[in-house]
Amino acid sequence: MGLWGKGILLAGVFVCVLTGSAFGGEKFISEVYGGKQNFIKVDQDGGIWVAYYDPKNGIHIHNAGSGIDFLLNGGKQDVSSGLAFNVLKGQLFAAWREKEGKKLLFFRASHDNGKTLSEPVLLDDGQTQALARITMGSNSKGNVAVEWYGETRIGQDKDHIYAACSSDFGDTFSKPQNLTLGYDHSIYPALLVDDKGAYAFSYSTRGAKQYMVFRKSSDGCKAWSSPLEIKEIGVVSFFVEPIRVGNRLHVFWHNFYQGVPVVEEAYSDDDGSTWKTTVLESTRGLDTGLMRIASDAKGHIYISLHGIIKGQKKWTVYLVRSEDNGATWSEMIPIRHYPWQDTKAEKLIVRAEDDGTVVVVWMDYRNIRSNIYMQYSKDYGKTWQEKDIPLEEPGRFNTMLYPYTDDIVKVKDRYYFLVYRFKDDTFEKADLFLLDFTLEQGGQKK
Repeated sequence: MGLWGKGILLAGVFVCVLTGSAFGGEKFISEVYGGKQNFIKVDQDGGIWVAYYDPKNGIHIHNAGSGIDFLLNGGKQDVSSGLAFNVLKGQLFAAWREKEGKKLLFFRASHDNGKTLSEPVLLDDGQTQALARITMGSNSKGNVAVEWYGETRIGQDKDHIYAACSSDFGDTFSKPQNLTLGYDHSIYPALLVDDKGAYAFSYSTRGAKQYMVFRKSSDGCKAWSSPLEIKEIGVVSFFVEPIRVGNRLHVFWHNFYQGVPVVEEAYSDDDGSTWKTTVLESTRGLDTGLMRIASDAKGHIYISLHGIIKGQKKWTVYLVRSEDNGATWSEMIPIRHYPWQDTKAEKLIVRAEDDGTVVVVWMDYRNIRSNIYMQYSKDYGKTWQEKDIPLEEPGRFNTMLYPYTDDIVKVKDRYYFLVYRFKDDTFEKADLFLLDFTLEQGGQKK
């Protein structure tokens, strides 16, 4: 039986639902607005929290076990877009944008693990013209940072990355700060927050040159370091991903040099003062539609990608890994074990454990309709299962992963992730489900 936080009273229902399937377990969450952001997080007690948009554009924070459900945006549903969501030791944080004349950015929190919800805090009153690309991070010191992409700066039509920060778990925030002042154009906000500080990365241009730009704050975002240009780079195609593994900061991005795509990395061992850069040569030529990253405490890093190489017919899923905290990288290997190229695989998520287990989940069209498949390794990604494992009945559903905010979590021996499943082949209405599986059962229920 799956673990659903504190939902003990609902255990009998979960047994019926979960054991009734020959594949992964599943739990209905809600009807949803298909394709909007959704998030899954785990609190300190193993409770699973979900953030999602409903069909009327309402933003919900929902506990999958207890059934607690908050509507964040009240009467402003049809003007809302974008979403960032974070859970940290009994604190729930969410930020979103509302466009009604002005483009407003809001934040709300729960400081008692979902028992009550704070009043909305206005982060930006329209001066930055915030778009729906919003990121957020928090730490145990009470620092909460929200970063977003804004269309304008007062008096100038230029795109920039902005941040607003709190040092009291989101009760109050600083005024928006422009993190890319001095550049002509910046896009793709990327933020990492841990107990050491806040770290912001951006793809920024000045003149005819493009840069990966870094700034950090060690005082709860009261002050940010001067912009540091990590490297002059190519044209970034959407993905900038920062992580910390041990004491090493990393940032990864997918870009093009003279039309040729490749994944690059930069890492720092002195908290961002200096950087070393690496080109992941095995990814050169892979036109990537999505890049996701996982790591363990031992310095193994896994980059999962869906994309297409010249000469291939369809997108498929790949993985490249490092055993030495990003200093060197393996060749890129295909994860999908399917001999034909007539159907595609895409929109994957990845998770790694310290015992060497690596799990990759993706959307697969081998059965015409989109279904969810899984592969796993138990030796740090060196070898994988001989056959891909379906987590639902193949060909029956149109089930999808939201590509940019969905994630996979683990509670005890079970893995959990979110999907939205269309009710029929018209693709007009969808339901949000929480799927789960264990490796010991080969991804299937006994």
